[in-house]
Amino acid sequence: MTRLIPYLLYLLLVGLHQVILKDVTMIYNATINLPAFLVLAIAIYKSETSSIWFGFLVGVVMAGGMHYRIGWHALILASLALAAFHYRQRLNLDSMYSRVMLISGGVFVHNILSLVVNQPDAFIYQLWSNALLGAVYTALVVWVFFLFKDGKITFQKFKAIF
Repeated sequence: MTRLIPYLLYLLLVGLHQVILKDVTMIYNATINLPAFLVLAIAIYKSETSSIWFGFLVGVVMAGGMHYRIGWHALILASLALAAFHYRQRLNLDSMYSRVMLISGGVFVHNILSLVVNQPDAFIYQLWSNALLGAVYTALVVWVFFLFKDGKITFQKFKAIF
C-alpha cells in the first residue's frame, strides 16, 4: 500500500493542476503539460507496467471534465508511457540533456495528439501557439527540475549566492 501513495499524490497533483494551477502557470497560450511530464518521468524511472497503468490513470484524471474524450486521453498517455519506456532502454539517460529531450519530445507529441482530439478545426494555428510553445515551456521547467534532482542546483548553493 505504501508503494501506491506517491502515485496517488501524483494523480492528485494532476487533478489540482487541471482545475486550478493550469490558468495560474499559463504564459499567453503556453501552459506546462504536467500530466505528460509526470507520465514520462515515471516511464523513465519505473517499470513498464507501472508506467502504462499510471499513464492510463493520468489520462482518466486529466480528461475528467470531458467525459466523451476520457478514453482517447487515457489511450494517448498510456501509449506515450509505453513508447518512452522503450526509448529509455535505447538512450543514455545518464545525461541530463537526453532526459530533457526525451521528455520535451514526448510532451510535444502529447500536445499534438491532444490538439487532434480536442480541437481539430484550428490545428495549424494551435500547433504553433499551444503545442510547440507549451513543449518549450515544459522543457524549461523539466530542465530546472533535473538541475535540482541531479544536485547541480541546491538550496545551499542558491543561498550562498545571496
